[in-house]
Amino acid sequence: MTRKEQKSRKEPEYDHDTPTEQLANQAARMTKMDKPAVEVVKNESSWGEYNLPPSKNLMLKKSKEIHQQLKNKYTGLKNQLPYYASRVCDESLQDDRLVEVGFPARYCLREVEDMHSLDFSQNLNTSSYVNVVAEPEEEEVALMGLKVNLADQTVYPASFRMHNKCVNIVANLWNCPKPKDFDNNGGTYAGAGTVGSTEACLLSGLALKFRWRKWYARKYNKSEEEVLSIRPNLVISTLYQAAWEKLFKYFDIIPKFVRPSYKEMKIDPEKVGALIDEHTMGVVCIMGNHYSGHYDRVDLVDAIVEKVNKEKGLEVGIHVDAASGGFVAPFQEYLPPWDFRLKNVMSISASGHKFGEAVCGTGWLVWRQKERLAEHVAISVSYLGGHADSYTLNFSRPAAGLYSQMYKFFRLGREGYTQITENMMAVAKYIRDEIKGMKGEDGVTPLFEILDDGDKGCLPVVSAMLNPDLHLPFDDVDLQYALVQGHWYVSGYVMAFEHPTQNTQLALFLDQVSSKTMFRIVVKSNLTLRLAEHL
Repeated sequence: MTRKEQKSRKEPEYDHDTPTEQLANQAARMTKMDKPAVEVVKNESSWGEYNLPPSKNLMLKKSKEIHQQLKNKYTGLKNQLPYYASRVCDESLQDDRLVEVGFPARYCLREVEDMHSLDFSQNLNTSSYVNVVAEPEEEEVALMGLKVNLADQTVYPASFRMHNKCVNIVANLWNCPKPKDFDNNGGTYAGAGTVGSTEACLLSGLALKFRWRKWYARKYNKSEEEVLSIRPNLVISTLYQAAWEKLFKYFDIIPKFVRPSYKEMKIDPEKVGALIDEHTMGVVCIMGNHYSGHYDRVDLVDAIVEKVNKEKGLEVGIHVDAASGGFVAPFQEYLPPWDFRLKNVMSISASGHKFGEAVCGTGWLVWRQKERLAEHVAISVSYLGGHADSYTLNFSRPAAGLYSQMYKFFRLGREGYTQITENMMAVAKYIRDEIKGMKGEDGVTPLFEILDDGDKGCLPVVSAMLNPDLHLPFDDVDLQYALVQGHWYVSGYVMAFEHPTQNTQLALFLDQVSSKTMFRIVVKSNLTLRLAEHL
């Protein structure tokens, strides 16, 4: 056969409905058979017709064996028996190896659904801050976004314009001043959509680190190479989230911790000022720590940072970790300034998938400006058919979170977010009041000590501990396990944390031993008053 004839030759079309036929044709192509593969495999008498090398004979023999196994195993598969009447549901998937032949789509769906059914109910999970509410239309939008790679701005320009619109909405929500290069930057604030607030925290930390390096080199007349050997430090409360532990470990940054009181879980501004030195690249304030929902007084920290900067000739900036509070605080009244209204706030991050109500994996970061901040983490990409800047740690990522967030911004608006916030705070108050009313066996002594910040000016979180004066034979972690029996998941904690660089366990608070425990109930939008009555 000539090369031209080989190129023009078309493969015969056969019915590939069953896994057996698929495998048979695959084996035929690998052995370069001329006869229809299905016919060869099904007709056992034809197996000896080919004078093949030993390796190919072995392949044919193996294919015959697999054919028989599959024929036995998948009897009835072509007729699509109900999943629980099929052989597939009898197969163990515990060996962690790829199945030889794929299953029908609805069988795969049932497999995954059955696995998921063993999880706790997300609607009764008061441990996590992550949103679990999505309307059918939002699910459609998120599914649409799964097919879009946000890294490829030249192919998906409209989607990236949507990204920039979301960044602008968030920046305005946090009162970001319009930077000088706003118009030159496409009418977009300096910011990025991220994979949750963890990536946002890491990016903000890196920007502060690179900003500090430039300042330190100028201040002390050092080269960039000389500065590389000096590790900066970051001042932060011990009530930090896991993202900051990653920053310390991955990027050689020294943590300087401020231990708060367990009675008021907020960073002490005076202690912040005492820890700042020429190696301090920044201070982190937390708008809603995950233990109790308290807001750090960013305004008081800003005043201290301003004072220290002037006295010592420093340029220390503040990052506001608003992972939880970023989409709650803007809709609460009478809060002191906490955002870009404060001079030294350089960046703010938040989880869109928490109280931003978007799907899991959505986060946002906004810098005050691109100059000497965002520009330090920008990467110019030109190999995707155009020129674009990337501000994220990872590259390819789906637009599902972006699409979901845009949907929620349109769907809720300021009125909707305000109403959700009021609803959640009301439910948190109901739970808090019920807990306050619980007494010990004497009917007088309170059963719990409330640890959260009350009914206003904080996250919709209820935090408490069993009253130590009662000397109960169980603790708050035991309480967590007891509540699980009623299908509710409530987080119990010991009041300790592991130092991220020293690998030692330390007390979380300055006035409470590390062996003490506490628990926390996060009130999300799906935890209605009717549900809370059964908690």
